[in-house]
Amino acid sequence: MDHKLPFLDVFIHNHSPGAITTVFRKKTFTGLLTNYFSFTALSYKIGLVRTLIDRTFKINNTLSGFHNDVKHLTFILRKNLFPTHLIDKVLNQYITRAQTPSSDSDQVQSSVTVKYFKLPYVGPFSTVAQRRLRKLVKQFCFDLDIRLTFSSFKIRNMFSVKDPVPFHLRSRIVYQFTCAGCNACYVGETFRHISPDTHS
Repeated sequence: MDHKLPFLDVFIHNHSPGAITTVFRKKTFTGLLTNYFSFTALSYKIGLVRTLIDRTFKINNTLSGFHNDVKHLTFILRKNLFPTHLIDKVLNQYITRAQTPSSDSDQVQSSVTVKYFKLPYVGPFSTVAQRRLRKLVKQFCFDLDIRLTFSSFKIRNMFSVKDPVPFHLRSRIVYQFTCAGCNACYVGETFRHISPDTHS
């Protein structure tokens, strides 16, 4: 079949003398990612860019394929309003780290106990609190390091954005829908109110 095979996120091109792999995206892929101006910690946005670059780097087995997929990834990130200088900075840092041989810093880091804590994200104040807490821990606890993760929340987590249906107007209906083409059935339930004027 044209010597091409999509498998999960990998697009395999069977060329001689060996196969070439690139990133595969479905035709239904919309390119919708976390918007850069969304109410999310900057570290999460940078982490998104780094993760997508890492995915592209590990899937591609040729330099030209990696270059083309990075160009397409940059286009997608720009559509989600990520600034070009941030994308280039994360990309350069990733490539530099990938080309640098590993050192003994990982062994030194393993002797430090790492504790994780979760805090709600409330804007720039969360980043300031994270920086100050880590500074205090490093100052007084030499064998301890803390990592703060931020939990995002939506307006609906604080209160409902819809008016509740009054208890005496809840219909409590169980309904069945049958497809006219294949006779498949779907049974569901709803509490939505049905007006007597529209009820047949």
